[in-house]
Amino acid sequence: MSIFHLNKPAIPFGSLVVISGVSGFIGSHVADQTLAAGYRVRGTTTNLHKNAWAEKHFKEKYGTDSFELAYVPDMAAEAAFDDVVIGMAVQFLSQIQLFIQFIGAAGFIHVANDMTGSTDPKIAIPKAVDGAINALKASAKEPNMKRFIYTSSSFAAGLPRPNEKFIVNADTFYEEAVKGAWEPNPHRHTVYSASKIAAERAISEWVDDNKPSLVVNFVLPNANIGPVISPSNQGYPTSAGWVKALWDGDSLKNAPPQHYINVQDDAKLHVIALTHPAVQHERIFAVAGPVSLNDIISILRKIYPERQWKNLPDEGKDLSIFEPIRRAEDLLLEAYRTGFVSLEESVKGNAADLVS
Repeated sequence: MSIFHLNKPAIPFGSLVVISGVSGFIGSHVADQTLAAGYRVRGTTTNLHKNAWAEKHFKEKYGTDSFELAYVPDMAAEAAFDDVVIGMAVQFLSQIQLFIQFIGAAGFIHVANDMTGSTDPKIAIPKAVDGAINALKASAKEPNMKRFIYTSSSFAAGLPRPNEKFIVNADTFYEEAVKGAWEPNPHRHTVYSASKIAAERAISEWVDDNKPSLVVNFVLPNANIGPVISPSNQGYPTSAGWVKALWDGDSLKNAPPQHYINVQDDAKLHVIALTHPAVQHERIFAVAGPVSLNDIISILRKIYPERQWKNLPDEGKDLSIFEPIRRAEDLLLEAYRTGFVSLEESVKGNAADLVS
């Protein structure tokens, strides 16, 4: 694992960071990289019993005081996150006296995304907005809070349109999704895009109106590919399931040519958004390069030539140009001394646990 190199982070090392959706594919990697960078993590979940594995895993890896799991049954409920930003007991030794002080969270990374009603904009969009605003409001109430990070999506800036060249810059929003989500029988990608746009804009509006002291940043990943923290507990969710499906010879729907990001790079960009003093009120695009299912098959064929691999019908290529890619890679190079992980290495990491 590459080492985090920021000497004077915006959040002091050892601080408590809240991460919502910590048992998910992205959320678990964000927790892993946050812990590796030298912070403590309180991860939220809707099911303590089902996701107890996360607490066991991270405590074994980083120490018993490094991680705790917190129950948030409904992030869209009023004040859902208020209790999770309050302090953990921290011991201070001063001369001959031992003090115990409760210090609240210094950072909040809101990764969780409630997919209930994912094809119904009347459900999906309010849930996304309410969850994000509840997390932001709770963060703003905590005096120690310095950073709030929202996990958006590159889909907020543009949906995949194979063989069509278009440019995405740091301020791009996919306005077509805002309208298209409310048309009859919208595609789930369109509703997802609209929900992320609505949440980003609601956060920005709340910040403009309320002027909190904390810094807000956004991370916008595309398809995450790479190792799963705990396949036995998480399976192969979302885009991690692409490699698994191709391995098993299963059909795949809703996976058009688009851009990829190694999931660990995505998590590192979240840590950078949380800690880099010069990254303030930014949208960081976690996209490394184009990918198609046939690209993945070609890599699997190279790594595992003994298996039979059949190409899928050609769906074209993602010709979109993400201008902020350079900014994201420069940040990785500065903070971790490494640029984007290649697609081949990402697929290899994704497939490693599939080898029997």
